[in-house]
Amino acid sequence: MRGAFVQVMELARRRYPGLEVVGTPYPLPAWKVPVVKALQVVQFGLLGMCLAGDKVFAALGVPVPAWYTQNVASNRFGAAMGVWFVGNMVVTNMQNTGAFEVFFNGDLIFSKLAEGRMPSVPELISPMQAFFEGPAGLHVGGAGASRPGLTGAGMGHGPEL
Repeated sequence: MRGAFVQVMELARRRYPGLEVVGTPYPLPAWKVPVVKALQVVQFGLLGMCLAGDKVFAALGVPVPAWYTQNVASNRFGAAMGVWFVGNMVVTNMQNTGAFEVFFNGDLIFSKLAEGRMPSVPELISPMQAFFEGPAGLHVGGAGASRPGLTGAGMGHGPEL
């Protein structure tokens, strides 16, 4: 979604120089926050087991399992890289909200959460055009007007409009 934000930001700034464009992360639902943190703890625990599992088993007084010796200890680096990449993929997907909401001058002009799709260029430009050019092409949002902004909440885990 980061690419979508950058595209909308560049479009808005190109069309209306001086327009303030702000990206912010959309907040995760409350239930996802502890799940993401738990997944991160599990990921780092597994990394520790990949790198020093035999010492952990010895400290616990447990014999090192054959599956650990055959699959992990024989290729610690590969196992650790697998845990790192898979863990990051799972955590990143859990943090993705799928949100892409665009606000202009304080008003919501598009919500991917509500529409279930990405906005079209006319859906984003029309409210700005109406504000800046007004009816019959009058420039109502000129230098004397307060500086409007294009803001957003929600582009998944990354920045938003």
